[in-house]
Amino acid sequence: MKKVLKIIGRILLVLLIIFILLTIVCFFIDKSARKKDAALLEKDGFVNLVSAGDYKMNVNIYGDGKTKIVAMPGSGDSGFSVDMKKFSEHLDDDISLIVVSRPGYGITEETKSKITTEYIVESTRTALKNAGVEAPYILMPHSLSGIYGTYWENTYPDELSGVIFLDSITSAEDEIPEHGVPRFMQKAGMFLFRFYHHSGLSRAVDAISGGDSDDEYAKDYEAFYNVQQMRSFSQEILNYNAIMRTAWSSIKANDIPKIYITTEYETLDDIKEMYKFYDSELDEEEANSIYESEVTNQSEWKKDHIKKRDEYIENVGNCEKINIPGSHFIYEQKPDELAKVIENFITKNINK
Repeated sequence: MKKVLKIIGRILLVLLIIFILLTIVCFFIDKSARKKDAALLEKDGFVNLVSAGDYKMNVNIYGDGKTKIVAMPGSGDSGFSVDMKKFSEHLDDDISLIVVSRPGYGITEETKSKITTEYIVESTRTALKNAGVEAPYILMPHSLSGIYGTYWENTYPDELSGVIFLDSITSAEDEIPEHGVPRFMQKAGMFLFRFYHHSGLSRAVDAISGGDSDDEYAKDYEAFYNVQQMRSFSQEILNYNAIMRTAWSSIKANDIPKIYITTEYETLDDIKEMYKFYDSELDEEEANSIYESEVTNQSEWKKDHIKKRDEYIENVGNCEKINIPGSHFIYEQKPDELAKVIENFITKNINK
């Protein structure tokens, strides 16, 4: 038995040494490759770093229309600017789409400041001014950015002509446990995620498992992910509860025109189309099962979540709910349909 354990110990030691050596190699390859990624983004016009106060924010402007939409990415979406560039091609020429990436996202620099709701909104406002984007504009926060959009439109309403909440986080969201094992696991998970990214292991895994894409912006999207830092993103996740509380406590109904775009299933075809978008086919039985749970027999949690979300929509004031069934990334799955909703909103409420 001792001999077996000794052999196993030696094998594990050899594997550990191999892992360490591979990690060192991956680290130096990644360090060199990051420079090439940054150069690619610069060449393709995705780099426009402007001062946001104590760090530089990347502000991409697509189009020169008089109606300005400021789009803000969801959690960890470093390549959001690439998606918005593609989406901008579906909008009227009269619309200018501006993408502002938070600290640590994509090519945007890191900050040593604590990530709070106030800090993100203030630095974003500063970056927009320094990029020559003057208010008023329409905010379009996606997913987690709904937190910042909510605080912004309640704190600086005079700067906004409208808000498009794009399947955004609302006050219906649950807080994350802050004590005990779940919190420890969250911190450990973020540490491992940062190590995986900065060690170059993620690049190596992507190189092995990734296939060629016919998307002309695929390399740019990958480059945005590869060059991003992780400290601020990690802090954003770890400070999630405080960030939410600040936003929701700021809510007071106002007359700024708003729409909240949901992406809930309505038919069996909606479900099939969404799974097809993710390159996954469903048979009739699987589609019916999902339809039953998501539409016909919703769980009590989901019913309560929808009720609280609708209360939020009512509480922010002058907000219309519009559903476009599909993926959370509806701007990728149904860009034309989303563009039409946005253009109708502008025609009805902004360019009267």
